[in-house]
Amino acid sequence: MPLLNIESVSVSFGGLQALSDVTIDVEPGMVTGLIGPNGAGKTTLFNVITGLQPPTSGLVSFDGQDISKLKPHKRARVGMARTFQRLEAFGSLSVRDNILVAAEMRQGWSRESFDPSQVADELLERIKLGDVREERVDTLPTGTARLVELARALAAKPRLLLLDEPSSGLNEEETDEMSALLLDLVGDGLAVLLVEHDMPFVMETCARIHVLDFGRIIATGTPHEIQGSDVVRAAYLGADEASDSTSDSAPESATESATRTTPRIPAATGIATPPVAVDLRDIRAGYGNIEVLRGVTLALHVGEVIALLGPNGAGKSTTLKVLSGQVIPTSGEYEAFGRLANGAATDSLCRAGICTIPEGRGVFPNLTVTENLRMMTHSGTEFAAIKERAFAQFPRLKERQKQVAGTMSGGEQQMLAIARALGTNPRVLLLDELSMGLAPLIVEELYEIVAQIARSGVTILIIEQFAHDVLHIAHQAAIMLHGRIQEIGDPHTIADQLAEAYLGS
Repeated sequence: MPLLNIESVSVSFGGLQALSDVTIDVEPGMVTGLIGPNGAGKTTLFNVITGLQPPTSGLVSFDGQDISKLKPHKRARVGMARTFQRLEAFGSLSVRDNILVAAEMRQGWSRESFDPSQVADELLERIKLGDVREERVDTLPTGTARLVELARALAAKPRLLLLDEPSSGLNEEETDEMSALLLDLVGDGLAVLLVEHDMPFVMETCARIHVLDFGRIIATGTPHEIQGSDVVRAAYLGADEASDSTSDSAPESATESATRTTPRIPAATGIATPPVAVDLRDIRAGYGNIEVLRGVTLALHVGEVIALLGPNGAGKSTTLKVLSGQVIPTSGEYEAFGRLANGAATDSLCRAGICTIPEGRGVFPNLTVTENLRMMTHSGTEFAAIKERAFAQFPRLKERQKQVAGTMSGGEQQMLAIARALGTNPRVLLLDELSMGLAPLIVEELYEIVAQIARSGVTILIIEQFAHDVLHIAHQAAIMLHGRIQEIGDPHTIADQLAEAYLGS
Protein backbone atom coordinates (compact mmCIF):
# COMPACT_ATOMS: atom_id res chain seq x y z
CA MET A 1 0.00 0.00 0.00
CA PRO A 2 1.15 3.59 -0.61
CA LEU A 3 3.12 5.21 2.20
CA LEU A 4 2.35 8.74 0.98
CA ASN A 5 -0.98 9.83 -0.50
CA ILE A 6 -1.60 13.22 -2.11
CA GLU A 7 -5.32 13.58 -2.80
CA SER A 8 -6.85 16.40 -4.88
CA VAL A 9 -4.27 18.98 -3.75
CA SER A 10 -4.58 22.49 -5.16
CA VAL A 11 -2.43 25.54 -4.48
CA SER A 12 -3.08 29.07 -5.68
CA PHE A 13 -1.01 32.21 -5.26
CA GLY A 14 -3.48 35.01 -5.83
CA GLY A 15 -4.71 34.54 -9.38
CA LEU A 16 -2.03 31.95 -10.22
CA GLN A 17 -3.10 28.32 -9.96
CA ALA A 18 0.19 26.53 -9.22
CA LEU A 19 -1.39 23.11 -8.54
CA SER A 20 -4.84 21.94 -9.57
CA ASP A 21 -6.43 18.78 -8.15
CA VAL A 22 -3.17 16.82 -7.98
CA THR A 23 -3.40 13.19 -6.84
CA ILE A 24 -0.31 10.98 -6.58
CA ASP A 25 0.96 8.23 -4.29
CA VAL A 26 4.38 6.88 -3.31
CA GLU A 27 4.91 3.25 -2.34
CA PRO A 28 7.67 1.79 -0.16
CA GLY A 29 10.39 -0.27 -1.78
CA MET A 30 10.53 1.71 -5.02
CA VAL A 31 11.69 5.00 -6.51
CA THR A 32 8.76 7.11 -7.73
CA GLY A 33 9.50 9.92 -10.18
CA LEU A 34 7.90 13.35 -10.40
CA ILE A 35 8.78 15.08 -13.65
CA GLY A 36 7.51 17.92 -15.81
CA PRO A 37 8.64 20.99 -17.77
CA ASN A 38 9.77 24.23 -16.16
CA GLY A 39 7.02 25.83 -14.10
CA ALA A 40 4.95 22.65 -13.94
CA GLY A 41 4.57 22.87 -10.14
CA LYS A 42 7.01 20.20 -8.98
CA THR A 43 8.73 22.29 -6.31
CA THR A 44 5.38 23.60 -5.06
CA LEU A 45 4.15 20.02 -4.65
CA PHE A 46 7.35 19.07 -2.82
CA ASN A 47 6.82 22.00 -0.46
CA VAL A 48 3.22 20.88 0.16
CA ILE A 49 4.44 17.38 1.07
CA THR A 50 7.07 18.69 3.49
CA GLY A 51 4.80 21.32 5.06
CA LEU A 52 6.58 24.39 3.72
CA GLN A 53 3.53 25.33 1.62
CA PRO A 54 -0.04 24.85 2.91
CA PRO A 55 -2.42 23.60 0.22
CA THR A 56 -5.44 25.67 -0.75
CA SER A 57 -7.41 22.42 -0.73
CA GLY A 58 -6.78 18.69 -0.66
CA LEU A 59 -5.28 16.09 1.65
CA VAL A 60 -1.75 14.88 2.45
CA SER A 61 -1.61 11.59 4.32
CA PHE A 62 1.38 9.54 5.50
CA ASP A 63 0.94 5.90 6.41
CA GLY A 64 -2.82 6.46 6.68
CA GLN A 65 -2.48 9.53 8.93
CA ASP A 66 -3.66 12.97 7.82
CA ILE A 67 -0.62 15.25 8.08
CA SER A 68 -2.00 18.17 6.06
CA LYS A 69 -1.69 20.55 9.02
CA LEU A 70 1.51 19.22 10.59
CA LYS A 71 4.51 21.58 10.81
CA PRO A 72 7.62 20.63 8.76
CA HIS A 73 9.61 19.43 11.79
CA LYS A 74 6.76 17.15 12.88
CA ARG A 75 6.54 15.67 9.39
CA ALA A 76 10.25 14.90 9.64
CA ARG A 77 9.57 13.06 12.88
CA VAL A 78 6.90 10.82 11.38
CA GLY A 79 9.48 9.62 8.85
CA MET A 80 10.19 12.16 6.09
CA ALA A 81 13.56 13.52 4.99
CA ARG A 82 14.51 15.61 1.98
CA THR A 83 17.44 16.98 0.05
CA PHE A 84 17.49 20.20 -1.96
CA GLN A 85 18.37 21.16 -5.50
CA ARG A 86 20.81 23.68 -4.11
CA LEU A 87 23.23 21.95 -1.75
CA GLU A 88 22.33 22.64 1.89
CA ALA A 89 25.14 20.81 3.70
CA PHE A 90 27.15 22.41 6.51
CA GLY A 91 30.15 23.51 4.47
CA SER A 92 32.45 24.29 7.41
CA LEU A 93 31.92 20.86 9.00
CA SER A 94 33.55 17.60 8.04
CA VAL A 95 31.69 14.90 6.14
CA ARG A 96 31.35 12.77 9.26
CA ASP A 97 30.16 15.70 11.39
CA ASN A 98 27.43 16.54 8.86
CA ILE A 99 26.04 13.04 9.22
CA LEU A 100 26.58 12.98 12.98
CA VAL A 101 24.52 16.17 13.45
CA ALA A 102 21.47 14.50 11.91
CA ALA A 103 21.95 11.27 13.88
CA GLU A 104 22.25 13.17 17.17
CA MET A 105 19.17 15.26 16.41
CA ARG A 106 17.14 12.11 15.79
CA GLN A 107 18.37 10.63 19.06
CA GLY A 108 17.26 13.83 20.85
CA TRP A 109 13.64 13.84 19.67
CA SER A 110 13.03 10.13 19.19
CA ARG A 111 14.31 8.99 22.60
CA GLU A 112 15.57 5.85 20.85
CA SER A 113 18.56 4.02 22.26
CA PHE A 114 21.33 4.02 19.64
CA ASP A 115 24.85 5.33 19.18
CA PRO A 116 24.90 8.31 16.76
CA SER A 117 28.60 7.76 16.10
CA GLN A 118 27.91 4.20 15.00
CA VAL A 119 25.11 5.40 12.66
CA ALA A 120 27.48 7.97 11.12
CA ASP A 121 30.22 5.38 10.60
CA GLU A 122 27.80 2.88 9.04
CA LEU A 123 26.52 5.48 6.60
CA LEU A 124 30.05 6.56 5.72
CA GLU A 125 30.72 2.98 4.70
CA ARG A 126 27.44 2.37 2.90
CA ILE A 127 27.52 5.63 0.92
CA LYS A 128 31.27 5.11 0.27
CA LEU A 129 32.40 8.32 1.92
CA GLY A 130 35.02 6.82 4.19
CA ASP A 131 37.95 8.26 2.22
CA VAL A 132 36.71 11.82 2.77
CA ARG A 133 35.23 11.44 6.25
CA GLU A 134 37.36 14.23 7.76
CA GLU A 135 37.25 16.58 4.76
CA ARG A 136 35.32 19.85 4.96
CA VAL A 137 32.24 19.60 2.79
CA ASP A 138 32.83 22.96 1.10
CA THR A 139 36.09 21.60 -0.34
CA LEU A 140 34.45 18.58 -2.00
CA PRO A 141 33.38 18.20 -5.63
CA THR A 142 29.65 18.49 -6.27
CA GLY A 143 29.03 14.77 -6.70
CA THR A 144 30.60 13.93 -3.35
CA ALA A 145 28.83 16.78 -1.57
CA ARG A 146 25.46 15.48 -2.83
CA LEU A 147 26.28 12.09 -1.36
CA VAL A 148 26.99 13.80 1.97
CA GLU A 149 23.60 15.50 1.89
CA LEU A 150 21.96 12.14 1.08
CA ALA A 151 23.81 10.41 3.93
CA ARG A 152 22.76 13.16 6.34
CA ALA A 153 19.11 12.67 5.33
CA LEU A 154 19.43 8.92 5.86
CA ALA A 155 20.88 9.49 9.34
CA ALA A 156 17.38 10.56 10.44
CA LYS A 157 16.19 7.03 9.55
CA PRO A 158 13.36 8.19 7.26
CA ARG A 159 10.70 5.95 5.76
CA LEU A 160 10.20 8.42 2.88
CA LEU A 161 13.10 10.18 1.16
CA LEU A 162 12.29 13.24 -0.96
CA LEU A 163 15.05 14.08 -3.44
CA ASP A 164 15.02 17.40 -5.34
CA GLU A 165 17.31 17.25 -8.40
CA PRO A 166 19.90 14.88 -6.84
CA SER A 167 21.83 14.60 -10.14
CA SER A 168 22.21 18.39 -10.59
CA GLY A 169 25.87 19.14 -11.21
CA LEU A 170 26.86 15.48 -11.53
CA ASN A 171 28.65 13.96 -14.49
CA GLU A 172 27.46 10.77 -16.18
CA GLU A 173 29.55 8.45 -14.00
CA GLU A 174 28.40 10.10 -10.79
CA THR A 175 24.79 9.98 -11.98
CA ASP A 176 25.05 6.23 -12.62
CA GLU A 177 26.48 5.75 -9.12
CA MET A 178 23.62 7.77 -7.62
CA SER A 179 21.08 5.60 -9.48
CA ALA A 180 22.67 2.38 -8.22
CA LEU A 181 22.72 3.73 -4.66
CA LEU A 182 19.02 4.67 -4.71
CA LEU A 183 18.04 1.26 -6.05
CA ASP A 184 20.05 -0.33 -3.26
CA LEU A 185 18.33 1.84 -0.63
CA VAL A 186 14.79 1.04 -1.77
CA GLY A 187 15.70 -2.63 -1.58
CA ASP A 188 15.49 -2.18 2.21
CA GLY A 189 11.90 -0.92 1.95
CA LEU A 190 12.60 2.81 1.80
CA ALA A 191 10.18 4.91 -0.28
CA VAL A 192 11.77 7.54 -2.54
CA LEU A 193 10.08 10.41 -4.38
CA LEU A 194 12.42 11.88 -6.97
CA VAL A 195 12.09 15.24 -8.73
CA GLU A 196 14.57 15.27 -11.59
CA HIS A 197 15.23 16.69 -15.07
CA ASP A 198 17.85 14.13 -16.11
CA MET A 199 15.57 11.79 -18.02
CA PRO A 200 17.99 8.87 -18.56
CA PHE A 201 18.56 8.91 -14.79
CA VAL A 202 14.79 8.99 -14.12
CA MET A 203 13.99 6.23 -16.60
CA GLU A 204 16.74 3.99 -15.26
CA THR A 205 15.94 4.54 -11.58
CA CYS A 206 12.17 4.96 -11.23
CA ALA A 207 9.62 2.15 -11.21
CA ARG A 208 6.69 4.57 -11.56
CA ILE A 209 6.50 8.16 -12.78
CA HIS A 210 4.00 11.01 -12.37
CA VAL A 211 4.13 13.85 -14.94
CA LEU A 212 3.07 17.38 -14.02
CA ASP A 213 2.31 20.14 -16.51
CA PHE A 214 0.77 23.52 -15.68
CA GLY A 215 -0.05 22.25 -12.19
CA ARG A 216 -1.95 19.14 -13.31
CA ILE A 217 -1.03 15.47 -13.51
CA ILE A 218 -1.14 14.63 -17.21
CA ALA A 219 0.25 11.07 -17.06
CA THR A 220 1.18 8.31 -14.62
CA GLY A 221 2.86 5.05 -15.51
CA THR A 222 6.02 3.04 -15.97
CA PRO A 223 9.05 4.61 -17.67
CA HIS A 224 8.17 2.81 -20.90
CA GLU A 225 4.59 4.13 -20.80
CA ILE A 226 5.74 7.68 -20.07
CA GLN A 227 8.29 7.63 -22.90
CA GLY A 228 5.62 6.51 -25.34
CA SER A 229 3.01 9.06 -24.27
CA ASP A 230 2.13 11.64 -26.92
CA VAL A 231 0.76 13.92 -24.20
CA VAL A 232 4.09 13.87 -22.35
CA ARG A 233 6.08 14.47 -25.54
CA ALA A 234 3.91 17.47 -26.37
CA ALA A 235 4.40 18.85 -22.84
CA TYR A 236 8.18 18.67 -23.18
CA LEU A 237 8.72 19.39 -26.86
CA GLY A 238 5.67 21.34 -27.96
CA ALA A 239 3.39 20.29 -30.81
CA ASP A 240 5.12 18.70 -33.77
CA GLU A 241 3.52 20.60 -36.63
CA ALA A 242 4.80 18.11 -39.18
CA SER A 243 2.63 15.40 -37.65
CA ASP A 244 -0.36 17.57 -36.70
CA SER A 245 -3.14 16.27 -38.92
CA THR A 246 -5.71 18.54 -37.27
CA SER A 247 -4.13 21.77 -38.48
CA ASP A 248 -6.51 23.85 -40.63
CA SER A 249 -3.89 26.28 -41.88
CA ALA A 250 -3.20 26.54 -45.58
CA PRO A 251 -0.41 24.26 -46.80
CA GLU A 252 2.90 25.84 -47.67
CA SER A 253 4.27 25.82 -51.15
CA ALA A 254 7.34 23.67 -51.78
CA THR A 255 9.46 26.84 -52.00
CA GLU A 256 8.16 28.21 -48.68
CA SER A 257 8.70 24.85 -46.97
CA ALA A 258 12.27 24.63 -48.23
CA THR A 259 12.98 28.18 -47.08
CA ARG A 260 11.76 27.37 -43.57
CA THR A 261 13.44 24.02 -43.04
CA THR A 262 16.50 23.68 -45.27
CA PRO A 263 19.75 23.98 -43.26
CA ARG A 264 22.72 26.13 -44.24
CA ILE A 265 24.31 24.89 -47.49
CA PRO A 266 27.84 23.65 -46.84
CA ALA A 267 30.83 25.15 -48.61
CA ALA A 268 31.37 21.97 -50.63
CA THR A 269 28.47 22.92 -52.92
CA GLY A 270 30.28 26.07 -54.03
CA ILE A 271 28.34 28.47 -51.81
CA ALA A 272 30.52 30.06 -49.18
CA THR A 273 29.89 29.20 -45.53
CA PRO A 274 28.92 32.32 -43.54
CA PRO A 275 31.76 33.60 -41.36
CA VAL A 276 31.79 32.78 -37.66
CA ALA A 277 30.49 35.55 -35.41
CA VAL A 278 31.06 33.85 -32.05
CA ASP A 279 33.08 30.73 -31.30
CA LEU A 280 33.25 28.68 -28.09
CA ARG A 281 36.07 26.11 -27.96
CA ASP A 282 36.22 23.52 -25.16
CA ILE A 283 34.61 25.87 -22.63
CA ARG A 284 34.37 24.82 -19.00
CA ALA A 285 32.44 26.96 -16.53
CA GLY A 286 30.24 26.75 -13.46
CA TYR A 287 29.36 28.22 -10.10
CA GLY A 288 31.78 27.73 -7.21
CA ASN A 289 32.60 24.03 -6.94
CA ILE A 290 29.79 23.09 -9.33
CA GLU A 291 31.06 22.61 -12.87
CA VAL A 292 28.17 23.01 -15.31
CA LEU A 293 29.85 23.24 -18.71
CA ARG A 294 32.29 20.43 -19.42
CA GLY A 295 33.97 21.21 -22.70
CA VAL A 296 31.39 23.09 -24.79
CA THR A 297 32.35 23.73 -28.43
CA LEU A 298 29.89 25.76 -30.49
CA ALA A 299 30.24 28.13 -33.46
CA LEU A 300 27.59 30.73 -34.31
CA HIS A 301 27.62 31.80 -37.97
CA VAL A 302 26.64 35.24 -39.18
CA GLY A 303 22.96 35.58 -40.06
CA GLU A 304 21.98 32.13 -38.83
CA VAL A 305 19.46 31.00 -36.22
CA ILE A 306 20.90 28.32 -33.95
CA ALA A 307 18.57 26.45 -31.57
CA LEU A 308 20.23 25.18 -28.39
CA LEU A 309 18.02 22.42 -27.01
CA GLY A 310 18.10 20.01 -24.11
CA PRO A 311 16.42 19.22 -20.78
CA ASN A 312 16.61 21.50 -17.76
CA GLY A 313 19.99 21.41 -16.07
CA ALA A 314 21.85 20.57 -19.27
CA GLY A 315 23.82 23.84 -19.19
CA LYS A 316 21.99 25.92 -21.80
CA SER A 317 21.45 29.05 -19.68
CA THR A 318 25.02 28.87 -18.41
CA THR A 319 26.20 28.82 -22.04
CA LEU A 320 24.24 32.03 -22.64
CA LYS A 321 25.78 33.56 -19.53
CA VAL A 322 29.25 32.75 -20.79
CA LEU A 323 28.44 34.36 -24.15
CA SER A 324 27.08 37.49 -22.42
CA GLY A 325 29.97 37.73 -19.94
CA GLN A 326 27.93 36.95 -16.83
CA VAL A 327 29.94 33.76 -16.19
CA ILE A 328 33.69 33.64 -16.79
CA PRO A 329 34.99 30.31 -18.20
CA THR A 330 37.47 28.42 -16.08
CA SER A 331 39.13 27.08 -19.23
CA GLY A 332 38.73 27.04 -23.00
CA GLU A 333 38.58 29.87 -25.52
CA TYR A 334 35.76 32.31 -26.22
CA GLU A 335 36.19 34.29 -29.42
CA ALA A 336 33.80 37.07 -30.48
CA PHE A 337 34.10 38.74 -33.88
CA GLY A 338 37.64 37.46 -34.35
CA ARG A 339 38.95 38.60 -30.96
CA LEU A 340 39.53 36.62 -27.78
CA ALA A 341 36.78 37.45 -25.28
CA ASN A 342 37.76 35.35 -22.25
CA GLY A 343 37.06 37.41 -19.15
CA ALA A 344 35.44 40.28 -21.08
CA ALA A 345 32.90 42.24 -19.03
CA THR A 346 29.22 42.11 -19.87
CA ASP A 347 29.05 45.78 -20.81
CA SER A 348 32.00 45.53 -23.21
CA LEU A 349 30.47 42.49 -24.93
CA CYS A 350 27.18 44.36 -25.22
CA ARG A 351 28.95 47.33 -26.82
CA ALA A 352 30.64 44.91 -29.21
CA GLY A 353 27.21 43.76 -30.36
CA ILE A 354 26.15 40.82 -28.15
CA CYS A 355 22.68 41.41 -26.70
CA THR A 356 20.67 39.11 -24.40
CA ILE A 357 16.91 38.88 -23.95
CA PRO A 358 16.62 36.93 -20.68
CA GLU A 359 13.97 34.49 -19.60
CA GLY A 360 11.12 36.54 -18.21
CA ARG A 361 11.54 39.33 -20.85
CA GLY A 362 13.39 41.87 -18.70
CA VAL A 363 11.33 44.97 -19.52
CA PHE A 364 10.79 47.78 -17.02
CA PRO A 365 7.19 47.05 -15.89
CA ASN A 366 6.56 50.48 -14.35
CA LEU A 367 7.63 52.41 -17.45
CA THR A 368 5.60 52.98 -20.59
CA VAL A 369 6.50 51.43 -23.92
CA THR A 370 8.06 54.70 -25.07
CA GLU A 371 10.05 55.06 -21.85
CA ASN A 372 11.32 51.48 -22.17
CA LEU A 373 12.53 52.23 -25.69
CA ARG A 374 14.15 55.49 -24.59
CA MET A 375 16.31 53.51 -22.12
CA MET A 376 18.12 52.01 -25.12
CA THR A 377 19.58 55.34 -26.24
CA HIS A 378 22.55 54.51 -23.98
CA SER A 379 23.94 52.60 -26.95
CA GLY A 380 24.31 55.84 -28.93
CA THR A 381 21.41 55.24 -31.30
CA GLU A 382 19.05 58.18 -31.68
CA PHE A 383 15.69 57.75 -29.99
CA ALA A 384 13.79 58.54 -33.19
CA ALA A 385 15.59 55.71 -34.99
CA ILE A 386 14.87 53.27 -32.15
CA LYS A 387 11.17 54.14 -32.19
CA GLU A 388 10.93 53.98 -35.97
CA ARG A 389 12.46 50.50 -36.09
CA ALA A 390 10.42 49.24 -33.11
CA PHE A 391 7.07 50.44 -34.46
CA ALA A 392 7.82 49.22 -37.97
CA GLN A 393 8.69 45.76 -36.67
CA PHE A 394 5.89 45.70 -34.06
CA PRO A 395 2.90 47.88 -35.05
CA ARG A 396 1.13 46.75 -31.88
CA LEU A 397 3.71 48.62 -29.79
CA LYS A 398 2.90 51.86 -31.60
CA GLU A 399 -0.73 51.43 -30.57
CA ARG A 400 0.39 50.97 -26.94
CA GLN A 401 3.31 53.41 -26.80
CA LYS A 402 1.83 55.25 -23.80
CA GLN A 403 0.79 52.09 -21.95
CA VAL A 404 2.70 50.90 -18.87
CA ALA A 405 4.63 47.78 -19.90
CA GLY A 406 3.60 45.75 -16.87
CA THR A 407 -0.06 45.99 -17.87
CA MET A 408 0.48 44.53 -21.36
CA SER A 409 0.05 40.89 -22.31
CA GLY A 410 2.97 38.49 -22.16
CA GLY A 411 3.30 38.47 -25.93
CA GLU A 412 3.35 42.25 -26.11
CA GLN A 413 5.99 42.42 -23.38
CA GLN A 414 8.11 39.96 -25.35
CA MET A 415 7.73 42.14 -28.45
CA LEU A 416 8.89 45.11 -26.40
CA ALA A 417 11.89 43.14 -25.12
CA ILE A 418 12.92 42.29 -28.68
CA ALA A 419 12.33 45.88 -29.85
CA ARG A 420 14.53 47.19 -27.04
CA ALA A 421 17.27 44.73 -27.95
CA LEU A 422 17.14 45.76 -31.61
CA GLY A 423 17.60 49.37 -30.49
CA THR A 424 21.24 48.54 -29.72
CA ASN A 425 21.84 47.35 -33.31
CA PRO A 426 23.08 43.94 -32.12
CA ARG A 427 25.27 41.65 -34.17
CA VAL A 428 24.42 38.63 -32.00
CA LEU A 429 21.08 38.16 -30.24
CA LEU A 430 20.75 35.64 -27.39
CA LEU A 431 17.14 34.60 -26.66
CA ASP A 432 16.28 32.63 -23.52
CA GLU A 433 12.87 30.86 -23.55
CA LEU A 434 11.08 33.19 -25.97
CA SER A 435 7.84 31.19 -25.83
CA MET A 436 7.49 30.81 -22.05
CA GLY A 437 3.94 31.54 -20.93
CA LEU A 438 2.74 32.61 -24.38
CA ALA A 439 -0.11 31.34 -26.55
CA PRO A 440 0.93 29.25 -29.59
CA LEU A 441 -0.25 31.85 -32.12
CA ILE A 442 1.82 34.57 -30.41
CA VAL A 443 4.85 32.27 -30.35
CA GLU A 444 4.50 31.58 -34.08
CA GLU A 445 4.27 35.32 -34.78
CA LEU A 446 7.36 36.06 -32.68
CA TYR A 447 9.43 33.36 -34.34
CA GLU A 448 8.57 34.65 -37.80
CA ILE A 449 9.90 38.02 -36.65
CA VAL A 450 13.04 36.33 -35.33
CA ALA A 451 13.57 34.76 -38.76
CA GLN A 452 13.24 38.21 -40.38
CA ILE A 453 15.83 39.62 -37.97
CA ALA A 454 18.25 36.84 -38.89
CA ARG A 455 17.78 37.57 -42.59
CA SER A 456 19.02 41.11 -41.89
CA GLY A 457 22.39 39.61 -40.88
CA VAL A 458 21.95 39.23 -37.12
CA THR A 459 23.22 35.98 -35.60
CA ILE A 460 20.66 34.48 -33.21
CA LEU A 461 21.07 31.78 -30.56
CA ILE A 462 17.80 30.57 -29.03
CA ILE A 463 17.25 28.46 -25.95
CA GLU A 464 13.77 26.99 -26.14
CA GLN A 465 11.98 24.51 -23.92
CA PHE A 466 9.43 23.62 -26.59
CA ALA A 467 11.82 22.43 -29.26
CA HIS A 468 9.34 22.07 -32.13
CA ASP A 469 8.43 25.76 -31.84
CA VAL A 470 11.89 26.86 -32.91
CA LEU A 471 13.13 24.15 -35.26
CA HIS A 472 11.19 25.37 -38.28
CA ILE A 473 13.14 28.67 -38.35
CA ALA A 474 16.55 27.30 -37.29
CA HIS A 475 19.47 26.81 -39.68
CA GLN A 476 21.19 24.56 -37.16
CA ALA A 477 20.21 22.88 -33.90
CA ALA A 478 22.26 21.45 -31.07
CA ILE A 479 21.34 19.08 -28.26
CA MET A 480 23.02 19.70 -24.92
CA LEU A 481 23.24 17.11 -22.14
CA HIS A 482 25.34 17.03 -18.97
CA GLY A 483 27.14 20.25 -19.85
CA ARG A 484 28.26 19.12 -23.30
CA ILE A 485 27.04 19.54 -26.87
CA GLN A 486 26.05 15.97 -27.71
CA GLU A 487 24.78 16.51 -31.27
CA ILE A 488 24.72 19.40 -33.72
CA GLY A 489 23.28 19.45 -37.21
CA ASP A 490 20.34 20.39 -39.38
CA PRO A 491 16.94 20.69 -37.65
CA HIS A 492 15.47 17.59 -39.34
CA THR A 493 18.24 15.36 -37.99
CA ILE A 494 18.09 16.87 -34.50
CA ALA A 495 14.27 16.63 -34.38
CA ASP A 496 14.53 12.85 -34.71
CA GLN A 497 16.72 12.72 -31.57
CA LEU A 498 14.72 15.00 -29.28
CA ALA A 499 12.61 12.32 -27.62
CA GLU A 500 15.76 10.50 -26.50
CA ALA A 501 17.33 13.70 -25.20
CA TYR A 502 14.25 14.93 -23.30
CA LEU A 503 12.65 11.65 -22.22
CA GLY A 504 15.55 9.21 -22.17
CA SER A 505 13.88 7.02 -24.80
